[in-house]
Amino acid sequence: MDYRREVQEYAEDAAILRFYNLDSLEPEVWTDEATGHQDEQESTLQQFSRAGMMDAHEPALRDTENETDLQMMDDSDPLGIHASIFENKIPRNANISQLKEQSSLIVSNKSFNPQQFLLQVHKHTTYNDLVAGEEYLRRGVDKRAEALKSLVHTNFDRFVSAKTTIDHVYEEMKSKQLNAEQEFGTRNLEKALEDANSRADQIYGPIVERRQKVEKVRSTLNILQRYKFFFNLPSSLLESIKQNKYETAIRDYKRGKYLYQVLKGNEESDSTNEAGSMPMMDTVNANADTTDLHRKVFDKVWAEVNKIVAELQNVLYQMLADAWRSMDEQEKTINFLFDLDTTEDPAWFYLDSQYQWTMGLMQQNYDANVEKIEKLKQASDTMESDVQRNIALKRAIDQAKAKNIDLNLIELDSDHESELKLWQMTQDLVQSLSALLLRCLPDFWRLSKAFIEGKFANKAANAKSISGGPKRRRQGVDLAKVENCQKMTRNIVDRYARLISNYFDLDQKELETARRSDGNKQTIMPKFLPVNTNSIHVSEYLTRIITDLANCVNDISSIHLPGEAFSGLTDLMEKARWKFVDVLCACWERDAKTFYLLEEWVLDPESPQYTGLLKRYYMYHKFCARSAYKMSHLTAVSDEVIEARVELSPRYIGRIRNSFLDSTYTFLDGLVQLAFSDYKPLNEKDELQLIKKRDKIDVHSMDIRILLTVSNLGHMRSNVLRKLVGLFEAAYKCNMEEDLKTLIEVVDQLDHILFNDYIKRKSSLIRDIIRRGILSNGIDWFSISKPTEVHSFVYKALMTMVVIHSQVSSVAKQLIHRALSALLEAMAKDCLESFREIERFGMGGMLQATLEIEFMHQTLSQYVTSTASETLQLIYQTIEQAYDPQRQHSGNLQSELNHVKELLVFSRKSTVLQFLCFKQNKDRKRA
Repeated sequence: MDYRREVQEYAEDAAILRFYNLDSLEPEVWTDEATGHQDEQESTLQQFSRAGMMDAHEPALRDTENETDLQMMDDSDPLGIHASIFENKIPRNANISQLKEQSSLIVSNKSFNPQQFLLQVHKHTTYNDLVAGEEYLRRGVDKRAEALKSLVHTNFDRFVSAKTTIDHVYEEMKSKQLNAEQEFGTRNLEKALEDANSRADQIYGPIVERRQKVEKVRSTLNILQRYKFFFNLPSSLLESIKQNKYETAIRDYKRGKYLYQVLKGNEESDSTNEAGSMPMMDTVNANADTTDLHRKVFDKVWAEVNKIVAELQNVLYQMLADAWRSMDEQEKTINFLFDLDTTEDPAWFYLDSQYQWTMGLMQQNYDANVEKIEKLKQASDTMESDVQRNIALKRAIDQAKAKNIDLNLIELDSDHESELKLWQMTQDLVQSLSALLLRCLPDFWRLSKAFIEGKFANKAANAKSISGGPKRRRQGVDLAKVENCQKMTRNIVDRYARLISNYFDLDQKELETARRSDGNKQTIMPKFLPVNTNSIHVSEYLTRIITDLANCVNDISSIHLPGEAFSGLTDLMEKARWKFVDVLCACWERDAKTFYLLEEWVLDPESPQYTGLLKRYYMYHKFCARSAYKMSHLTAVSDEVIEARVELSPRYIGRIRNSFLDSTYTFLDGLVQLAFSDYKPLNEKDELQLIKKRDKIDVHSMDIRILLTVSNLGHMRSNVLRKLVGLFEAAYKCNMEEDLKTLIEVVDQLDHILFNDYIKRKSSLIRDIIRRGILSNGIDWFSISKPTEVHSFVYKALMTMVVIHSQVSSVAKQLIHRALSALLEAMAKDCLESFREIERFGMGGMLQATLEIEFMHQTLSQYVTSTASETLQLIYQTIEQAYDPQRQHSGNLQSELNHVKELLVFSRKSTVLQFLCFKQNKDRKRA
């Protein structure tokens, strides 16, 4: 048996050496055969052996799909046309699917498809080559068959030995009951193995289980240790937020976000490694070491991180909503939110928050100020009163005489104090709204421009679009953002303008009027005016308010708002200018109607020819006109409000000019009413001091009031009116020459009315004396004896003139000559009328009448006017015409006239003291 086996081994070795033409089974050098026939035969045998090897290893190829076995297949062309059936060599890095596809073209493969082989390998081969290839294939197959026969013949004894061995083994198995019923003798072995397995589970099961748990714990600790930063991220974020270390929290969040993306296998989402101090080997190999269970844990941790970040975002958004924080701080907060991957655009949130806050704050400020004003109005509960208004007006004018007027220093009672408080509150309302606009709008517009220019959007490429639709862009600017920002800016300006307009009722172009009980129209004053306010207060505070508005508008213009937005402020200024000028003019005219109530009948210490009313009126009139000029010329064109002047339209000039003239006419009419009405003190508290200042002026005497009023009218004509008109012409650049003439004519008319009334009443007293003395005293002018003295009625009439002279000189010395001249003219006229009623004069009557008329003439010589002189000449002519010298025993007329002259001189000397007031100053000194 051993011998046979040894012979077979030698036979096999000999066959191998013979087949490969080798001298030794362990050759050191490879040698090729010289002849092509041997090459062809060796190739066929080699092909056969390889085919056998492939058949033997085909299950392994099918099961393992080993790349090396596929690449070792014979790729020679079985038709002998090509060197290889593959146009290109199979690459070493070819995958399994490519190898399978290529191996299906090998003829020894079970999946070999002839049609596919011809289609892919020989798609360009000619028919003749294919016929030659077929012949080549036949020869090859025949050679392989011969080689197979030779192989079988050579190894026949080995095949027989193998068959005998197999049969022997089979018989041996049957003899030992290795049949199917006994599972071929493996049942006991299987049972023993099962028992061993069961005992192993009992013994080693807990150990294995503990080992698994240990491995899990070890794996978990490894993960925890490796990703300690990630698992500590929620607590570190909470601690940073608690300490307001937002930058640290955001840096940790970004590191955790990058690590989480790496663990999730999403490294491409963020190419920049922001993990900071995290080891690079962890970030690179993290995805390979983690399992699905680990990823679930990471997801839970990251979900907790997202909750904390969401709370942090809420905190930051609350900080953005805080309008009192500076823009630099808010910009940093916006960048924080961008780093936290907020879904909302924080820049737009900040812009919208500022907008809503500004709009709401202005409304709240307005409502709060209006509520204070209304409460004060209700608390004062006063009614309109000309007396109360003029009391405040008089004191306001006294304060206005100072160049640095401060109405807050006026000491008034509670009603007038509440009026000034209301004015101050009104100014505070405008100032507070303007201050809010100046504080909020520039920052808001600067923020809007930064938002439009994309200053806050450099990290928010994926943020939601605020427009909600497709963006329209031009030259890199988002027009939707521009429109929204401009609209919000315009709304803020409109809110400011609307609040101011609502309070001052600026949309009402003209003041309303109503008819009084007497049928005349009365202007209804706007509600924002305090009760019993006067034109001085109106002028002062409206000037202050519109100056505040102009300052605000000028400051806003420096930030260069869009035209539509700034137009709201210019419209506001224009409406405020007209409204304030209109209200001032209405108050100006209203106060002029009752301005005569300010007359105290106290002579001006500097000019005692007239009362202090004229100075008050001059200050009042000039103050109102100047205030109207200031308000009408203020505009929003430059930073220097004083220089911000515009050329007035005829509308403004016409309105102010009408008020200027109407108030003057009204004041003049009041003077007449003042003279003819009994005096009533405006304020009883001041009356005691006024009585001391008046000295001997009897304010209850109509004569005194008329004389003072006439004196005032004379000063108005010569001085006040010309000054006021001149100032108005210079300021408003208009010609008022005709208006001045009309005013002077009105003054002359009023003067004529008042003076003639006084002269008429005084001359009536003298007329009664003259007529009674000439006509009713029983004097027979025809039969009277020669004169011995001047009749008493002449003395009485002249003494009445003395009393009148004293009265006039006590209040208006400048009217003495005018008054006495007028009275002399009236007295001469009365004498003429009386003497004309006498039919004839005798010698004594003619001389007596001549003596008395000449005495009157010489006593009042300095007051003789041309009219009086003519009247006296008519008296002489009348006496001469009524004297008939032929019927009289005239004797020597010349001697009698000389006697009359002597009497005249004597009478003059004897009465020089009584009538000394009628002499001029130089004559008085001589006397």
